[in-house]
Amino acid sequence: MLYGLAIVLIPLFIGYLFKVTHHEILSIVNKVVSICLYLILLVIGISLGQLDDIVTKLPQIGTTALTLSLIIHSCNILALVVYDKWQPMKREVVAQDELPSRFSQLLDSLKLVGTTMAGGILGFLTKGMVEFPLHASTYVLVIMIFGVGIQLRNSGIPLREVFLNKRGIYTSIVFIISSLIGGAISAWVLALPLAKGLTFASAFGWYSLSSVLVNDAWGAIYGSIAFFNDLSREILCLFMIPFFMRLFPSTAVGLGGATSLDCTLPIIQKSGGIQVVPLAISFGFIVNLVAPLLLAIFIGLGSV
Repeated sequence: MLYGLAIVLIPLFIGYLFKVTHHEILSIVNKVVSICLYLILLVIGISLGQLDDIVTKLPQIGTTALTLSLIIHSCNILALVVYDKWQPMKREVVAQDELPSRFSQLLDSLKLVGTTMAGGILGFLTKGMVEFPLHASTYVLVIMIFGVGIQLRNSGIPLREVFLNKRGIYTSIVFIISSLIGGAISAWVLALPLAKGLTFASAFGWYSLSSVLVNDAWGAIYGSIAFFNDLSREILCLFMIPFFMRLFPSTAVGLGGATSLDCTLPIIQKSGGIQVVPLAISFGFIVNLVAPLLLAIFIGLGSV
């Protein structure tokens, strides 16, 4: 557990110490983070492809990931809608701007899936012939999280504003608790240990983090389940955020999970206006800090 916490939180907070003023350097950091993400997914795919009887295990991966996604998302929606009804957000009604191209964003998600599939094919074809340094993905993850720390520090949002945004804090609490409830229900439905169900619910859409940590702890099958479960959040949000935004803004923001701070933020801004951006950033920032902590704790408990 301590090892998992260390490899996630230490580079995150060290990265957060770096204040970068040059846009060129930030651009390089963004590219490095992106490259690390694709390398991680490639390695996970290779690990999966080199498993024995992988063809017979693919239905298990797909069914488990789909079940997790449906249950956890349903719990999120139910809890956040109740919160929106109980504490409606006061805001001006704004006309929705033209949304970013869903096709373009869906294509980005498909690239991630394609990278994993390419790794799987490569691993399958080279099984028994080539030994890949698969554990190197942990070091790549450390580099990526260090870059994420730099990105968080240079997002332009002071920590004071993040943690004083009451609605962002409350939305985070409702979202996190409902996700863990969904993870517990999923564990019961899928006959998984409770710690595993809670682990799958704890990344909140941060697939590059969950896939590596779970893969290292429990193997490629569980790592792939974690990846597809968390990636599904980003894909579903392309359609669910605009649908919920008008009547249930906290629900719309909350469904983005960890991606509310980056990938789905443009959709949140376009569909809800600039007034929901502080909520999205506060919520996304808190969730991004909590996810590594919960993952390390539950993976540690599940590995006992």
